[in-house]
Amino acid sequence: MKPLSAVEAVSPAIEQTKQQLFKPFRFWHWARLAFVVVVTWDFSGGGGGNFNIPLPDDKRKEDFALFAAPDFKWERVMEYLPWIILGVGMLLALVLVFMFIACVFRFVLFEAVLRNKCEIRAGWKRWQEQGYSYFLWSLCLGFSVLLAVGVLIGGPVLLAWTQGVFDAPKEHLALLILGGIGLFMLLMVLLLAGAVIGVIGRDFAIPIMALENLGILAAWRRLLRMMAGEKLSYAGYVGMKIVLAIASGIMFAIINLIAILILMIPLGVAGVAIYAGGKALGLEWNLLTITVAVLLGAVAFHLFLAVMAFVSVPPMVFFQSYVLHFLGSRYPRLGEILFPPAPPAPLPPAPEPSPAA
Repeated sequence: MKPLSAVEAVSPAIEQTKQQLFKPFRFWHWARLAFVVVVTWDFSGGGGGNFNIPLPDDKRKEDFALFAAPDFKWERVMEYLPWIILGVGMLLALVLVFMFIACVFRFVLFEAVLRNKCEIRAGWKRWQEQGYSYFLWSLCLGFSVLLAVGVLIGGPVLLAWTQGVFDAPKEHLALLILGGIGLFMLLMVLLLAGAVIGVIGRDFAIPIMALENLGILAAWRRLLRMMAGEKLSYAGYVGMKIVLAIASGIMFAIINLIAILILMIPLGVAGVAIYAGGKALGLEWNLLTITVAVLLGAVAFHLFLAVMAFVSVPPMVFFQSYVLHFLGSRYPRLGEILFPPAPPAPLPPAPEPSPAA
């Protein structure tokens, strides 16, 4: 089969997405894929914002002293240092656990789109070994990027600080401006390089690991040999995927916003009704009512999360299909599954023997 370009792979990926999700529509298949969205955090669109805490008058400012005028004393911090270390350690462990789960479910997603069948429990058991290998590589990649940033960015900044550049900024204005621009550009290059390596490893190494039962390093060696003769094609893939990700992010962020606004109507009505009922019964804030409010808030949060996950299923399936069609036209083992050969044409019937003369 002729290798597909980054642009040519879009149409068959869209068609495969429509076939798997809408022809026919299978609710529980969609729900399992939505679960994969959550555990891999593969939401389309999204972002954050800055939240300002209003301080209407001086009387209220003292309630927000931590935000308004932080006054940290090392003696006080040292008293809680063991608890701080314990909390940071637990948070780090939790992040690593979720990261490992996400790495395993990357293989579950690959198999689900390739086979048009999403198996959560069986996939979790089947792909833990490859997921662990990919998890270790992801950790090494992240640590390498942080180390490069620390050495190449933090090193010059530390050197400038020890030389007193920041003590007299007016005397070193040109150095600060030019150096700041240079370090910022270097930071962007490092982050972009790490992101590109991460995308290539996630998109192309995972299929090779899954289909050939290889570890991440062996898969990368195989992948580099494949990429050696088509550097421009793979570069075009990365560029095209950035364009598609931006377009998809904008479109599905709008869809998510509309869906959340629609969901907020019944939740808002229910919240007002509960509040009014509580006031009518004379309820006050205590441990029980606060606990109930927290539980209701958790339920609302998970409803919002479920809506966003369901909305994000089509772009997740599309991008995985896009990977399959681009790579499958170059990787025979994947191509044989994705593009099975057509059955041979039936032979014409044998001619009947002519009657004896």
